[in-house]
Amino acid sequence: MLKLLIVDDEMVILQGIVKFVKEGRTPFTQIESAMHATEALEVLERFRPDLIITDINMPEMNGLAFIEEVKSRKLCNRFIILTGHDDFAYAKQAIRIQVIEYLLKPINKQELWELLKKVAKDIMDNGGPVEGETGDPRVNYSSHVSKMLDCIEREYQQDLSLEMMAELTELNPNYISQLFKREIGTSFIQYLQEFRINKAKDMLTQHPALSVQVVGNQVGYENSQHFMKVFKKVTGVTPGSYRALR
Repeated sequence: MLKLLIVDDEMVILQGIVKFVKEGRTPFTQIESAMHATEALEVLERFRPDLIITDINMPEMNGLAFIEEVKSRKLCNRFIILTGHDDFAYAKQAIRIQVIEYLLKPINKQELWELLKKVAKDIMDNGGPVEGETGDPRVNYSSHVSKMLDCIEREYQQDLSLEMMAELTELNPNYISQLFKREIGTSFIQYLQEFRINKAKDMLTQHPALSVQVVGNQVGYENSQHFMKVFKKVTGVTPGSYRALR
């Protein structure tokens, strides 16, 4: 049983989405709702969803700011945006904060059901939710390596280096490099590359209108040729070929 939180400031739409989800008989069987971000944050004090669906334009705090607040508190890390505004600026920001999908109103029930089933499969393929636990394997890592992993997750779009990680952890670069490889099983550079390429793979699949250059830039590669070289090194195919195969 997976948990879902739905946030929308229009009562009729909110009730409709809840009804649609229940009709679809998806694995999201525990459903909570809220009419604005402040109420949703209150709900999150007792309810830890596996996924949040949220509108963008809401009073007090918009949906994008709400997502960033939820992520900063580590209350949920999966989001779908549902909005009536086909605004590229919104879509670009949604990509930046790594939402799973950006859906436009009026809602297409079949599209929503299929998306929820896909997200549920991804959750279960990655081990599924564990009642009473975070399920985060980082509990087995040292505090220094955990800091590095958190930094990569937050700042992977930036120009990260081992020297920056050494400064972050207040350790010698050679020592932190050895510690990272011993605990993670791969070098810092290789881990960062694979993390970025996995983000790029998701974007290439979920956002077919974005050019390869834009995708590369969004995951931390200013030089598109370098991005394509690293992508092929990690996956064995070019970004364009990967997208065509999906």
